[in-house]
Amino acid sequence: MMPADPLEAVTAPDPYPYYRALAARQPFGFDERLGLWVAAGPAEVAAVLAHPDCRVRPLSQPVPTALAGTAAGALFGRLIRMNDGAAHAPLKAILMRSMASIDAATAKARCAGLAGVLDLVPDMAPLNGATINRWLFTLPVVTVADLLGLPVRAGADAVAVAARVAAYAAAQSPLATADDVEAGSDAARWLGQWLKMPAGRPCPAEDLGLLPALRQAAHANDIAPEVVAANVIGVMVQACEATAGLAGNMLVRLGRSSPTTGGLDELAVRVAIDDPPVQNTRRFLAADARVCGVPVRAGDAVLVLLAAASCAAPVEAGARPWTFGAGRHACPGDALARALAAATVDALLARGAQPAFLAQAFRYRPSHNARVPHFFEALVRPHSPRRPTT
Repeated sequence: MMPADPLEAVTAPDPYPYYRALAARQPFGFDERLGLWVAAGPAEVAAVLAHPDCRVRPLSQPVPTALAGTAAGALFGRLIRMNDGAAHAPLKAILMRSMASIDAATAKARCAGLAGVLDLVPDMAPLNGATINRWLFTLPVVTVADLLGLPVRAGADAVAVAARVAAYAAAQSPLATADDVEAGSDAARWLGQWLKMPAGRPCPAEDLGLLPALRQAAHANDIAPEVVAANVIGVMVQACEATAGLAGNMLVRLGRSSPTTGGLDELAVRVAIDDPPVQNTRRFLAADARVCGVPVRAGDAVLVLLAAASCAAPVEAGARPWTFGAGRHACPGDALARALAAATVDALLARGAQPAFLAQAFRYRPSHNARVPHFFEALVRPHSPRRPTT
């Protein structure tokens, strides 16, 4: 059965025929059911993401109503990926340089080392559906924290950090409950205090992580420390749900078909294109404008179907997958996300995860934009773990 609308498509068993049909039939148009403009064709998605009047937040609502006046909302309001304008350009440039400087091989080596740390945490040990899900939401986040130079070496502490990041990410969802928002605010406060802690682990001078250099560059540009802290948390949030979705969708793909000849690195690229973790994003009109040749009014919202653009036309080899966005708010850590997803899958396979079982026993987490599997059966046999090369 075809999804009823683009939001229902996010967690449908196979939304891609629907996306292709929509992109062909109505690459840009108004969806009466949702009350939104919808961009589905590749050219239309690119045009919306590049349009100067299409902003990441409505001018009248810089913070979602549910978060307004909370610690979660205060953090949200400082995120450069949730703001437009010249005021945020210096920090954005600093963060983009920092993220681009992370070598994929180094990231995968750190990820493998931290997987060994997680083996020591009792509630991460039995490899069943619950622990698979925890690994997906924990290992990429703590690896990013470690690369930044944050204190995540202790196993239980690493799990606690990832849990707070996941709680803050959940609070931002349109589906968040009042309890989710309260938990997200608690997490925002906890993470803010945690960022003030010293690393607490000996390491050579050349291995202090990116955070000291990031803070120094921000100070030179008169960027407030709390803004830097918010965006460091933002980087970890981006490594949370989206990377968990990419790694989880890779496990599902492995369970349904043979791996590609290029191993897990190539599989991460293919899944980012064919079954992307971030299916859509939104833009809001700051002024009356023509978008894709159509007059659109100030305050109107556009649902940008990244997944539809991805499947509507072949993606050229080496091109950036649509799931990581484009234009002013393109994700700066796309290569890192693919490397961490591949390393996370590799770590789970090495510990005996069986993709064939995974692919038979999961659902997608409720979401309006992220396609993230949630596994719920016993997923491992006690023998024959395999460890493909990433």
